[in-house]
Amino acid sequence: MAVTKAHIKASKKYNAKTYKAFTVNAKIAEYEKIAEYCNKMGISKAQLLLKSAEYVIDNNIDILNINAEAK
Repeated sequence: MAVTKAHIKASKKYNAKTYKAFTVNAKIAEYEKIAEYCNKMGISKAQLLLKSAEYVIDNNIDILNINAEAK
């Protein structure tokens, strides 16, 4: 089924009011580690990052001092 111009326009309008994008720059080693984990778990990098952020926020985890707490 072909996608019509009207459908594309409606999708763009919906996405513009529903979603906000952000970009993450990662070192190559970090990116590869994340990509490998996502492939193993069958999830997208976006899913991992969003779910991880929600988990940290919902559980009030101070990620800046996470290593200090583990010692």
